[in-house]
Amino acid sequence: MLTLQIDKIPKIFISYSWSSDALVLELANRLVFHGVDVVLDKWDLKEGNDKYEFMERCVNDSSITKVLIICDKAYAQKANDRTGGVGDETVIISSEVYGNARQEKFIPIIAERDEEGKEYVPTYIKTRIYIDLSNPEKYEEEYEKLLRNIYEKPQFVKPPLGKKPEWLDEEKTNFFPVKDLIRQIRGGNTSIKRKSCIARFQEAYIEVLKSYYICNVKPEEAYNNFLNTKTVRDIYLEFVETIAETESNYAETLAESFEYLYNKLTCVKTFNPQAYSANKNDLDVYKILLWELFICVIAYLRHIKDYEAINILLTYTYFLENSLFGGEIKQTNYTTFRHHSFVIEEHYKPMSQMKDKYTLVGNIICSQREKFPIYTAEAIAEADLFLYQVCNAYDLPKNERIWYGTCWFPTCYIYVENKGLEWERMKSRRYCKKMEVLFGVNDIEELKGKIEKCVYNSEISYLRGWDAAPAILNYIKVEDIGTLN
Repeated sequence: MLTLQIDKIPKIFISYSWSSDALVLELANRLVFHGVDVVLDKWDLKEGNDKYEFMERCVNDSSITKVLIICDKAYAQKANDRTGGVGDETVIISSEVYGNARQEKFIPIIAERDEEGKEYVPTYIKTRIYIDLSNPEKYEEEYEKLLRNIYEKPQFVKPPLGKKPEWLDEEKTNFFPVKDLIRQIRGGNTSIKRKSCIARFQEAYIEVLKSYYICNVKPEEAYNNFLNTKTVRDIYLEFVETIAETESNYAETLAESFEYLYNKLTCVKTFNPQAYSANKNDLDVYKILLWELFICVIAYLRHIKDYEAINILLTYTYFLENSLFGGEIKQTNYTTFRHHSFVIEEHYKPMSQMKDKYTLVGNIICSQREKFPIYTAEAIAEADLFLYQVCNAYDLPKNERIWYGTCWFPTCYIYVENKGLEWERMKSRRYCKKMEVLFGVNDIEELKGKIEKCVYNSEISYLRGWDAAPAILNYIKVEDIGTLN
């Protein structure tokens, strides 16, 4: 039988001095409007009632979850001197506060400050964290804090406890050299110094990645090894952001970096110079990492809207290793970085609890490897789909390294919510100017010639009936491009 979960109505009591009447009435009315049951003497204390008994009952009433103490000059003085009704309430409240150092029921509300800006607070509650309603400019922000406290809906919630990264137990993993080189790049006062640090960073990054090499890796080891690369992935993304902010030709630098990393990480001799045999699964973790890094870089460039940099990375001719043992370089294009992990998807996934996922690696990338605020699950998935949608427009040479030729299969497209991305905006001539830079053309007619190649392909899909990945022409007609201002 289903039951509805009804939120409990919070109930509070306000302790105050007559000098804050106006503030208290306004605050009480607003809290009631926001669903809070407010107990206030003006509303609930009637002629003939015992004032002291009323105060004591309100303070000790278990149904009252919070007591707001409105602190102004008059209240603080009466509380400290134990005079008047405030003094009576202070006797009751202070015993509760002193009796329980972790008491969260009593919340000081600052209503007034002295000439030096120092808040008026009774001595017995001076060390408590307060809500400050004395500054009109911050009133709304502080009121929200109060309301969240009353409803126990904090703005910042501690995330669930994860597990210790395995690399912490590996003494050979040392991230300091690469992180220090990023700091040196950012602080470099000359182009020569920065370029030197960039070159050293790539070498140091390779050294860090060597610790992830597992000879004759087993499927479950391959999966866990991939999970443990998030920290080293994030370091490279920090490097990307750093050179984007410091180098004028950073897109060329990134293209060269991907070429360098690929050639080093897909050659077994990088990890074992004496190797005479190799298992390609042993290098799988690096191909996944490079694929994910390329997607994340595009996500970053889309975030900062640097379409020229995207054009450079997608039209760059990469000279990449074609052998596990090195020495066999072939020219190719960015689609080589797209990788399908057979060891994880075909060997590990079927025996795991996640066997029903369309893609295990894609699911992990979009659910467990976000890096806020830029690299969200949606941004990563969108960048992956973007790399597929623009591919045909670039007239890239055939990729002889891959059996299906020049194509980027968007593994994460099933996790994209807004599959149209920015393409509908090409109706605007102003927006077309940005897209002309993206596709490397000079006018709208040339742009139309590029877009008309970006057609829907029903084969770009997962099995079991999922819709194929959408193409640019699913969202805009060629004849509609550039028809609006």
